[in-house]
Amino acid sequence: MFEYIIYIISIFITIPFIATILVYLASVKIHNKKLKAVHTAVNWTTAFYVIAVSMLLYLIFERSFISWMIIIFILSISAIIIYQWKTRTEVELGKALKIIWRFSFLLFLLLYVVLVLIGIIQKILS
Repeated sequence: MFEYIIYIISIFITIPFIATILVYLASVKIHNKKLKAVHTAVNWTTAFYVIAVSMLLYLIFERSFISWMIIIFILSISAIIIYQWKTRTEVELGKALKIIWRFSFLLFLLLYVVLVLIGIIQKILS
């Protein structure tokens, strides 16, 4: 039983689109609201895209970029917190994390597609 869970998680990491679609469809059934389903799918599958992109970067460039990803994440959250502090004088860490998490989904989705295309082109040319 434990092996099946590992296989499912590895499929979701390898092809995060499957996880996004499955979470979206399940969320539509539960909530009956498409926008809420999109938000749920984004929140639950962002980690799969982050892991997939880090693996693809390692496979393509044979170098780990996890430290750079963490640094960019920390700088981004710092910029949002400073912006909140300057404009509202009250910092909402939860709101800042939600913004970064959703932005990370868009960024890593785009990076995933680009890196998959680069990987395919690289294999064709070699």
